[in-house]
Amino acid sequence: MKKEYSKKEIKRILTSEAEIPGNVNRGIANAYSEIGMDTKVTMRYAKKHRVLTAVAAVAALVAGLSIVTVAANKFLSANLVDKEEDKVGYNLQVDREKEAHEIKVEATYMPEGYEFAKDGPYAGKWRNEATDKSMLVEGFNAADLDRMERINGNAFMDYPRDEHMKNLEISGMKADVFVSDGFYTDSDDTTKNIYLFNEEFGYGIWISCNDNLPAEELIKVAEGLKVTVLDSVVPYATDEEIEKDKGGSPDWEAYYQAGVSKDAIYGIGDEVKNPLYDPDDAESAKFEEDMRFTVEDVQIKDAVSLDEYPAENYPDYDAAAQWINPDGTLKPHDRYRLSSEGKIDEESLEQNISSKFVVVKMKAKNCSREKGRMNEEMGIPMAPDLTNLVPRDDGNYSYAPDFYYSANEDYHLQWGSANGSSFPVYFDGMTHTEGIERQKSAYFRTVEPGEELEYTLIYVVDEDHLDNLYLWFYSGSGSTNDSILQPYVKIN
Repeated sequence: MKKEYSKKEIKRILTSEAEIPGNVNRGIANAYSEIGMDTKVTMRYAKKHRVLTAVAAVAALVAGLSIVTVAANKFLSANLVDKEEDKVGYNLQVDREKEAHEIKVEATYMPEGYEFAKDGPYAGKWRNEATDKSMLVEGFNAADLDRMERINGNAFMDYPRDEHMKNLEISGMKADVFVSDGFYTDSDDTTKNIYLFNEEFGYGIWISCNDNLPAEELIKVAEGLKVTVLDSVVPYATDEEIEKDKGGSPDWEAYYQAGVSKDAIYGIGDEVKNPLYDPDDAESAKFEEDMRFTVEDVQIKDAVSLDEYPAENYPDYDAAAQWINPDGTLKPHDRYRLSSEGKIDEESLEQNISSKFVVVKMKAKNCSREKGRMNEEMGIPMAPDLTNLVPRDDGNYSYAPDFYYSANEDYHLQWGSANGSSFPVYFDGMTHTEGIERQKSAYFRTVEPGEELEYTLIYVVDEDHLDNLYLWFYSGSGSTNDSILQPYVKIN
């Protein structure tokens, strides 16, 4: 299922490159692709003629607009400069002698069909329900921009030079329009981004969408923005806070290099315990649950039927059904392969990939004496991720060297989590069965102390990944602590 990102998460992503190096940049790239962006990894897409057409349309619209002349004594300096590999990017400088104020950004114009979402998975975005598209309009005050630039050395992403429109003026702000080729092989959408900077008052605005709207529509959105500088003052980050943000993350590169210990590998029929539960730690026992999982059986199937696996047990059956043939087999799909070097381009596109179903019979038992807070508030995660590990000569395991993205717009059967692993598409133990909660919490359920459940999960996996499949339990803990072994079950 698609993951939508909140404003807070997007700000975190934009400042994360300095904190998460190397291989883990794959996860960041996935986050960017979900909101219609590429990261500082090289992500060049096919169908370039669409970009050139869109750029020409924008050029015709903005021809004759004057460049803003900014006084020397300015609050913010936002300059688009040449970068390596024929790219351009921003160089931002904020005068911290001036007070940073909060800003309020209101869009007075939106293309037809777009409505502001106050809650749900698209909260804070403009959403076109009919086309299943969304648009982001996000403001950054001077303190935001200063922090991002000081942490990252490059607050916003770089773009290939041929995807950039020259500086133009919109409502007294310096603006740049970028049009990138569509990511998906079966879509005519293009990714459009506009960055606007008010150097006098020290704020920036980012407008982004991935759809088939003409770029002129985004310019109209930008022209209709109402920006209010509020009285409330925002403090700038101290040097100590900046250094903490730069160096406060775990050593993810070392974590990935270390791989997975052979002691964390289990087999079918083995009982897997919660590595985060510590009965001797009172706080742990209050929050976590003494859950025991057993993978009882695994079958690789060419096809599944609704008679055996009913549609109501799919968290999103409509999304899955469009990739299932009438005989129950899976349709081929396209994918991009992102290597550890972090590159997606035309050469990384792989088409007509065949897949199979992985049907997993599970047993779970809550051996706790009392219900923990997580169980009470949101339930227990019942579905491990499906991922790949590669055996090493020393008996331990490495993480898979490649990361994959769907090259089809409506394909969400695999690679649903930020670490590159996949959620199941089927769970016959769902208790959240209505509306948004069905999709957000489908794989969580309350399990009473002493309760034992048997249930079935179905995953989708590409045929060339069948040899090294593992179910990854408690992947969401995100710990690099060597004493906490996240368990894996080898399933073939």
